[in-house]
Amino acid sequence: MEGSRDLVRRMWTAYREGGAETALPLLHPEVEFVAADGTVYDGHDGVRRFFKAFDDQGQTFEASPYSFEGRGEAVLVAGHRRIRSSAGTTGAYLYFVHVIRDGSIARLSAHTSREAALADLHRNEGL
Repeated sequence: MEGSRDLVRRMWTAYREGGAETALPLLHPEVEFVAADGTVYDGHDGVRRFFKAFDDQGQTFEASPYSFEGRGEAVLVAGHRRIRSSAGTTGAYLYFVHVIRDGSIARLSAHTSREAALADLHRNEGL
């Protein structure tokens, strides 16, 4: 069976190489996707809505991982998010919690601090 960290690395590689749609098969069909602002997007269609909102505003959303830290059936990723538009580029360091269930990513949440990410990880262990 594929390890949690390997699954998450594959998801990030798929996202980098082909965008969100390419990464969706690695997400559970009922994935809970939580944006850094706390907005919850449910399922593959919810993930699509998250990314489409940027497209609709003429923006490009990019995220890149820096490190992968296995935490049992979860993986904590430190990374960076950029939003590009005609007005310029904004960026932020984020921490992403990936909770694995049945061989796919069942929950993915973004946080502005490592402490918030760890607290979320502990609340959602054993989903």
